[in-house]
Amino acid sequence: MSAEKTVQSRDWRERRISAINKQIDKFNGTRTVAEYYADEHLQICQSKCKTKAEYKKWIRENGKA
Repeated sequence: MSAEKTVQSRDWRERRISAINKQIDKFNGTRTVAEYYADEHLQICQSKCKTKAEYKKWIRENGKA
């Protein structure tokens, strides 16, 4: 049961990281594009937020890296 909760809580993270990877691939993995998303990727990985809405609210309150 706890494994199901883990999958649900990481679901938005996996989708966002996948979208970031698509953007990087779209520009042939250029360094500037990858660097643009590096901070967001790190924040997503370290985030303890359970939903994307909660994450976006936290970002608005605390600012980006």
